[in-house]
Amino acid sequence: MPAPSSLVSLRITDEEMALLDSRVGIDGSRNRSDVIRAAIRSFLEDQPLLPDMDTVTIPIGKSMKSRLGDLYEMHGISPEQAASQGMQNYVRELILEEEKLNQVLTDGLQQARVKTERRKEFTE
Repeated sequence: MPAPSSLVSLRITDEEMALLDSRVGIDGSRNRSDVIRAAIRSFLEDQPLLPDMDTVTIPIGKSMKSRLGDLYEMHGISPEQAASQGMQNYVRELILEEEKLNQVLTDGLQQARVKTERRKEFTE
C-alpha cells in the first residue's frame, strides 16, 4: 500500500510545464507527479551537509557511470568521493602550475636585473 500523500498545487509557466513533460518516461517516471517527486527528493537529498558548503552537479554518460560503479564495487569509493578527490587534485595541480610560472617569472626578472645593474668596475 502506498504511503499517504498530500495534494499540493503550484503555478508554473508554460515553459516549465514543457520541461516537466519532457522528463515524463525518463528514469521510470510515469507522469508529472513522479517527475516532481523525484525532483523534490533530489533537491532535498543533494543539499550540502553544512551551511557554508555548496553542491556541484555533474552530468555523466553511460560509460562514466559504469566506471564509477566499478570503482565503487572494487574500492568502495562513491561517485561523490571520486568527484571531490578529482576536484581537489585539479585545484592542487593548478596551484603548483601557478607556483612554477611565478618562479619562472621571478627568475627571468632576476636575470634581467643582473644584466642591467651597474657594475663597480664601470662606475669608478
